[in-house]
Amino acid sequence: MNKYLVIGNPIEHSLSPKLHNYWIKKNNLNAIYEKKLVVEEDLKKLCDDVRDGKIEGFNVTVPFKEKIIKYLDGYTDTALAVKAVNTVFRKYENGEYIAMGDNTDVYGFEQSCPLKNYSKQGASALIIGAGGASKAIILGLCNLNVRRLAITNRTREKAEILMDQIVTPESFSGHFIYEWCKDEGNMGKPDIVVNCTSLGLNEEDRVPLNFSKYKKRFFTKKVIFYDLIYNPEETNFLLNAKKIGQQAINGKMMFLYQAQKSFTIWHGIKPEINQEVISLLND
Repeated sequence: MNKYLVIGNPIEHSLSPKLHNYWIKKNNLNAIYEKKLVVEEDLKKLCDDVRDGKIEGFNVTVPFKEKIIKYLDGYTDTALAVKAVNTVFRKYENGEYIAMGDNTDVYGFEQSCPLKNYSKQGASALIIGAGGASKAIILGLCNLNVRRLAITNRTREKAEILMDQIVTPESFSGHFIYEWCKDEGNMGKPDIVVNCTSLGLNEEDRVPLNFSKYKKRFFTKKVIFYDLIYNPEETNFLLNAKKIGQQAINGKMMFLYQAQKSFTIWHGIKPEINQEVISLLND
């Protein structure tokens, strides 16, 4: 039986096993998908296990999407572009098996983001957070023709590094960094605000940005508030967006699409995303 995992810390919230095992059963595959709580010291052995065939592949979630890179043998162009990996798979190359890294978050975000149907050119985005997930979202926003990008992060230096790594004059005509918890009133008028942090996994978590006090200036149009977190279904970030009359979207569909691509990489089968699958995550 082929074994697959999702690794992270924390990992209890992950619905990946539920989804992947559903698709595995639906497609009559001899495989199993489990979740595993790990620490950074475990990453090398996990990649060795992929090379040795003990594991066929695994998904990577917070906080290891960047840390896993140094233990891998190769990467797809997308993983190289965002310098973060969320999918590891086994590949036969030059007479041996290697551990390869890909990033399906970019695809997942693009497929689930309302901006893909946005008629306006040169949209504006505000990113909260500068971790591994942020890189995938930035590349996805670029592919969706967003041209003005702003980032706010707890550590300004990390936001600056992120900008240097992934933002080029060809990708965004304007890019800005704002101080954490200080510059809400000066963050322009974005079309979309994306929470790329893990703030929201716990009920008491709060993204410490207060947009409501700038409502007249900030929300002269309908703004999309998008949270990458999908469990819980409504974070405080999204609840606050609803309170001030804005569009609130969680990461459920992004989760489904990125999982769909991971499943295709591992099994060569593109599983269907339908209402039955969507409802599965609500049970």
